[in-house]
Amino acid sequence: MKKVFTVLTIALSIMQLYAQQTEIRRSEYRSMDDDGNFINVVQLEIGGRYFYDIDENTHTAIFERWYGRENDTELIIPSSIDYNGVTYKIVALGDEVGNQNEKLEKVIIPEGVTRINGFAFCHGLKNITIPSSVKEIGSNAFKECIELESIVLPEGLSTLGYRAFYNCVKLKSIVIPSSVARIESGVFHNCQQLSSITIPSTISEIGEEVFYNCVSLKTINFNEGLQSIGKGAFLHCEALKSIVLPNSLKALASYAFSDCTSLESVKFPKSLKVIPEAAFAKCEALTSIEFPESIYKIERSAFRECTSLKKVELPRNLTALNNCVFQGCSSLIEIVVPEGVTKIGYGSFCSCNSLTDIYCYSEMPPAIDGAFDDVPLEQVTVHVPVVKKYKKDISWKAFGKLVPIQ
Repeated sequence: MKKVFTVLTIALSIMQLYAQQTEIRRSEYRSMDDDGNFINVVQLEIGGRYFYDIDENTHTAIFERWYGRENDTELIIPSSIDYNGVTYKIVALGDEVGNQNEKLEKVIIPEGVTRINGFAFCHGLKNITIPSSVKEIGSNAFKECIELESIVLPEGLSTLGYRAFYNCVKLKSIVIPSSVARIESGVFHNCQQLSSITIPSTISEIGEEVFYNCVSLKTINFNEGLQSIGKGAFLHCEALKSIVLPNSLKALASYAFSDCTSLESVKFPKSLKVIPEAAFAKCEALTSIEFPESIYKIERSAFRECTSLKKVELPRNLTALNNCVFQGCSSLIEIVVPEGVTKIGYGSFCSCNSLTDIYCYSEMPPAIDGAFDDVPLEQVTVHVPVVKKYKKDISWKAFGKLVPIQ
């Protein structure tokens, strides 16, 4: 009799524990929608571990938060939940799904989910299955998932949110599907193992610092369709050797390829009109630049400290050169200045101490106050169309030789 009583007691305890884990509590709270309006949100808490925001009109739910047990390494997200005889379909994952769970290694997301957030700081996450229904990977979704090595993004995905894979330092490969239209700022910031990337033709804009400090990135394949590259988009991509920018590109932001220390060659498209500030600064391996005639403006420090650059032929439509554009290009030997240039900005060729020849095609000497500071002018021969006019100019007559262009 005592044995039977003990068995019944254990069974009852198990049933009570199961009931506690599956107990559903309903609550409401105030939140703000995307338009800044306050709304009432209904939340279900299941077993004290699973939290869902439900829409009682559409019968859909957002999986908001999960509290894993001490040894939980896997999360299987249900496709739906039942409450009061109604089935609620899971359509999105909220900002705190992973709840910064450092032991979580594997996540399975069901078909039907369209938006993913919430796995930031899940340091142990190695494997995640993303269904074809997902259209958006939100801001900081997988930020600092430092064990994540690869992920397959589904065709149909349209948005990669702000810093979605920020500091995923072991991420080695990722294929961006052709359905993606824009890559938000910082998406792959500091993904130090990422070695190659192809930008599909559907992407018209790459945001700021998207590939910042991707130090292993060797290959970028740009496709026609890309129109703008954001500030610092490829800053510190130290393994990158060459780039061919697409003919569709219209705008390049400052520091776009700055500190790409292995970059040897760049091909500019005819659609580009401006080289922005410090766009290629400290590209120490860059040996030559070929400008299309469409370029009419080169901004401050654009090629500063490109220490392997030997010859520069400025574009024909240029009228002025901004300050410090080629400052510290210590291997620069020859400069060709077109006839339309009227001013060479302060420090433009400062510390270009290997300079030996300048070919200046303007009949009237361009203003050059401070442009050639720290250059041994006595070693430089200036080739000009009208020698007399240059000899009368106090700045130009300081050069070693003024000779007619042959």
